[in-house]
Amino acid sequence: MRDLLFDAPHALVHQGRAPREMVVAKDNPDGWGVAWWEPGSAEPRRYRTTTVMWEDTGFAAGDEKAVAVLAAVRKASPNTTLRSENNAPFLAPSRVGPLAFSLNGHAFHASCEARVRGALTPGTPLAGDTDSEVLFALVRERIEAGRTPADAVAAVHHVIAPGPEVHVNLMLVTAEQIVATTWQHSLHVRAGDGATTVASEALDTDPAWRRVPDAALVVADAEHVRITPLGGTPS
Repeated sequence: MRDLLFDAPHALVHQGRAPREMVVAKDNPDGWGVAWWEPGSAEPRRYRTTTVMWEDTGFAAGDEKAVAVLAAVRKASPNTTLRSENNAPFLAPSRVGPLAFSLNGHAFHASCEARVRGALTPGTPLAGDTDSEVLFALVRERIEAGRTPADAVAAVHHVIAPGPEVHVNLMLVTAEQIVATTWQHSLHVRAGDGATTVASEALDTDPAWRRVPDAALVVADAEHVRITPLGGTPS
């Protein structure tokens, strides 16, 4: 995982400290986290901390191999606390296997917060106070109701129903699949050699990187990438 997290020319640690395409802030100083599936393991491992990624010395698994990874640096949304429980990736079991989730953006914007909170089933347990965790709960509810992960993520995008003042990308990862949406935040994808990487910014200058269009749904596995417009999927 070291290349993805630390060693690539524009690895996650560099995107955290000096993002090139981030439009709402100049850095991501509020900690970071990573979830990964080791080869042959059905359950993911996770590391989360509020320590700034480029100063963190606590992560010891960088040299491990993984068949799936979700990692994120954090720029805390307004009115949320700085504690590791609020850092992505968020993990939970589901009928399709363990899920990892991350949000890039702010879904508690005044234009959509009431709609997002109102969609949550009363009494749903939450460990923290983030919009990310609420959105993840909404995704899981839809998966447990029978939707595919891709349909569930698209549906939750439409719960947010973001307008021009909102920037919000969603990402859901399983051991075998990546699902992501774009809305006014950058996203890039590279596929080849039996692996697919989806990242906010390209990790290097490889011409295989493609920028994902805005208002799109990405569904990918190790061999295939499908990018479609976010249609009017009901919530």
